[in-house]
Amino acid sequence: MSVISRQLPAQVEYDPNRRRISLNRIFQIPQMFRPSVSSLAGSTIGRIDLERPATGLTALASWVRFAHWRRIHPVDRPADGTRRHRGWLYQTIAEKEHLNAEPIDFWEFGVFRGESLFAWMKLISHPDSRFVGFDTFTGLPERWRATELQGAFNVYGRIPQTSDPRCSFQAGLFQETLLPFARRHDFSRRLIIHLDADLYSSTLFVLTTLAPWFKPGDIIFFDNFICSVDEFRAFENYVQAFRVKYEVLGAVQEYLRVCVKIV
Repeated sequence: MSVISRQLPAQVEYDPNRRRISLNRIFQIPQMFRPSVSSLAGSTIGRIDLERPATGLTALASWVRFAHWRRIHPVDRPADGTRRHRGWLYQTIAEKEHLNAEPIDFWEFGVFRGESLFAWMKLISHPDSRFVGFDTFTGLPERWRATELQGAFNVYGRIPQTSDPRCSFQAGLFQETLLPFARRHDFSRRLIIHLDADLYSSTLFVLTTLAPWFKPGDIIFFDNFICSVDEFRAFENYVQAFRVKYEVLGAVQEYLRVCVKIV
């Protein structure tokens, strides 16, 4: 386990005559030249479609940041080298955090056929716990990567079937369903969310939308955290924007799946 606590730095009076040299500053354009550079860039390189190279550079930068993040957040590893999977992570966190001791709200984003959602319903037996699955059920709304294009994971609107009365579903884009649902919801209970949205945009939307309601003790599971340009980058941006303090509760499969707790 590891804990990150973003303490405010000591207050130091700003002295414009003592400017520290850094890579950030080296690559920054002085304020007085920025309008001219902006105009020049717009009429030159702005005419070229550099989206793919830019995406590649973003991915490389995200991998560097991800590598550093996992280094400063070590997790326990089995001494015998046994590979642990997400089922082990689910059960370990549920037991350690006593998630069956009182009613919880479990929300999954990216349901597909309901495999992980149903696994949690078996794991959490408290009759007053509630489970909600959010998904379009018509596939990804945009391209994720070369092997998962727009429409991947399409189940043609078929919502997973369950006889458990504790479970319900919200069909549609997160951008359409989450905020109205959250505004009607009572957040007094502990919230556990499972993010398998894959996309950076979808993951970031969920985290930033729920940011006003997250409270200490709430738990976030990431199913594809190792996708550094998507789930990891969205989490990193969310943490920076909202100054979130969190604890890493566990990770498996070389940080493919990660669990954090708001503190």
